[in-house]
Amino acid sequence: MRLKRYTLTSLLALFALLPLFSTPHKELIYQAYISGNMDAWYAVLNSMNAKANKTFGEELELLNYEYGYIGWCMSKKKKKMAREYIDRFDARLERLQREGKSLAVLSAYKSASYGFQIGLNRAKAPFLGQKSIAAAERSVKLDPKNWLGFVQLGNIDFYKPAIFGGSKKDALTAYLKAEKVFVNSGLEKDWNLLSLWAQIALTYEALEDTKRAEAYYLKILKAEPNFKWVRDELYVNFKKNNNLR
Repeated sequence: MRLKRYTLTSLLALFALLPLFSTPHKELIYQAYISGNMDAWYAVLNSMNAKANKTFGEELELLNYEYGYIGWCMSKKKKKMAREYIDRFDARLERLQREGKSLAVLSAYKSASYGFQIGLNRAKAPFLGQKSIAAAERSVKLDPKNWLGFVQLGNIDFYKPAIFGGSKKDALTAYLKAEKVFVNSGLEKDWNLLSLWAQIALTYEALEDTKRAEAYYLKILKAEPNFKWVRDELYVNFKKNNNLR
């Protein structure tokens, strides 16, 4: 009976990720990500959002792209744009949660939403921080093969100050679990995987593990030589900071 339950859970998780395997929009988002063309990413978001009568899978796919776009807005200090898309992201997330499907994946996105809100207003951290942790933990409890849940756990530990329990080592453990699950899922040419690998490299840098950090940068560039952010910025700065040629 346990085996049957576990198999059903795994199948549901697979179906939740099917929209990310191969869609017309996935390639556009991938190319936008590796080239750093966020105008193209923005255009995909608005095109998908404008479509009427979207399926659950299409909504879930769009949620992933909104998640990525919000992360970029936050990194560029575009707070007004981030707030606009967080509101849209949260509204979509609530609608999908009411359908009672793919709850592990949706819990991971809920964790991310709390994280985004903390990023916009640090004063919310004491209240929303625990909610973010709980949502991420619920995500991997519902489905131990949910890579996105492990990414959120890693992000929480990476960005939380050490004085409040943050740990780059614990973040790395979670990221590596996410990578293992992701690679085993069979997804290829996916912006999420490149993003995860970059975050792992940055985490090894933070831990002053130069050898492993460089190994991940080279791994990324082998998989995608045209990944502009890593090729022209992260890896260049890494070599400069560590006196490497």
